[in-house]
Amino acid sequence: MPHADQVRSHARWRPGWSSGRTSYAWLLGLADQPGLRRLVNEYQYALRDLPGFDLVPLEWMHILVQEAGFTDEVGDADVDRMVTAVGDRLAGSSPLTLAFHHAVVLPESLALPAEPQSSLHELRADVRAALADVLGEAAVPTEPEDTDRHVSLAHSTTEGPAIFAVATLGATAVEPTTAKVGSLSLVRLSRDHSNSEWEVITDVSFG
Repeated sequence: MPHADQVRSHARWRPGWSSGRTSYAWLLGLADQPGLRRLVNEYQYALRDLPGFDLVPLEWMHILVQEAGFTDEVGDADVDRMVTAVGDRLAGSSPLTLAFHHAVVLPESLALPAEPQSSLHELRADVRAALADVLGEAAVPTEPEDTDRHVSLAHSTTEGPAIFAVATLGATAVEPTTAKVGSLSLVRLSRDHSNSEWEVITDVSFG
């Protein structure tokens, strides 16, 4: 994945979002992965004095798979049906094994791409199909403009050239790691702060 040439501030409201509003979302929570925590720590230590970026706390490490509608628009019955539908779609799947190594500069963040990307594309397609079965295809939120196939290390707080971030990441010696993920989480997602925060509603296991 190539580096972006320029960065822009991550702190902006996405369509439909406002202060205090929350959304249902399906994500892979990764805070309990020791190898990934070590890799993120190594990069964040190198980034600690780089201006223009806010580091993402380890407890909020994740990969967003699919948003599922604002909590003030999706009823409890539909939430229950979503959980069942996603569980049925994942019943025959195996836990995900994702690899992480070199960080990249994205337009709004510094991030660790997850490999293989195809596993995340397939997972998102399964979740979207399950949501369409419950909510109707037209009600399934569109994919984000910057499809999350990565773990964010830091979010940009300003606009400008990415050259110093590229140099810092390139000068940081790190070893690759893998994460084995056994479940997908349905969460109540908030974007009120510089990084996404959430409350887990339930976990759906792979297989």
